[in-house]
Amino acid sequence: MLRKAHVFLLLSLILATILGIFGQDIAYFINGNIREINPISYLTGITMASILLYLIAALLTFIFTKKQMIRKGNMGVYLLAICLIGAPTSLWSLFVLIMWRG
Repeated sequence: MLRKAHVFLLLSLILATILGIFGQDIAYFINGNIREINPISYLTGITMASILLYLIAALLTFIFTKKQMIRKGNMGVYLLAICLIGAPTSLWSLFVLIMWRG
């Protein structure tokens, strides 16, 4: 169970980072290959999903620590990673979204 908690947290951080950094390209890809809707709609959803994944990862870090699925020392590492990676990535994706909205 310990390993699953670490894998889940790492995968959510990686996915959130990919969505946050490459959201614009993903929005264009979905618009061109899946369904033609205004790409800003896709970008809005992708940006919100990225931010939500960071928030969920932070919440789950606390929950997993309380249930002793991860050690308290690792909790600090995860929260530091969420802050150092998540904050700039979220700010960047919000900046791109604001620029698209004009």
